[in-house]
Amino acid sequence: MDDAKVSIFHEAETPQASRELSGLRTSPDYDPPFEVVRRRVIDDFYEGKMTVDATVVIRVNGTEETEAARGVGVVHALDLALRKALFKYFPYLEAVRVIETYTHASGESTEAEVISVKRFSDGRETWTTLAKSANTVEAGWRSLVDGYEWRIYHEQLRQQKTGAGARLSRR
Repeated sequence: MDDAKVSIFHEAETPQASRELSGLRTSPDYDPPFEVVRRRVIDDFYEGKMTVDATVVIRVNGTEETEAARGVGVVHALDLALRKALFKYFPYLEAVRVIETYTHASGESTEAEVISVKRFSDGRETWTTLAKSANTVEAGWRSLVDGYEWRIYHEQLRQQKTGAGARLSRR
């Protein structure tokens, strides 16, 4: 391949949050804090303007939760719907925001590999995720899910270390 056409993103290091999740997901002991059951997006032109509605169904501890939201674009609508569903189980996510997003396609056709990078913050800490797919929406969606899953996992670790939520004996 011509050096001028090699994307810098092929050489980019995977962000820490994505690397950690990749390792966790291969561990037989890892139990994800939530599962995405399904998602649906309706991209429409209504009353002279674009409108995007998303519905997300997640499962947490065996319970399904469905939420919908309207966003500026597909990934934004999915983000809003996912956050609404997750808040009910993980209220500390309310402070979490995607503070930077970047999407890059490498290739010469509409079938090019897409890389979606998202930087998250909760006001104290920042973390970055990266996902790849031949589908732009899928890459953006996966980087969103990874960002929230990483934050939940780290909050659960913090709570275990500090004993938060531990039950006291009544002896």
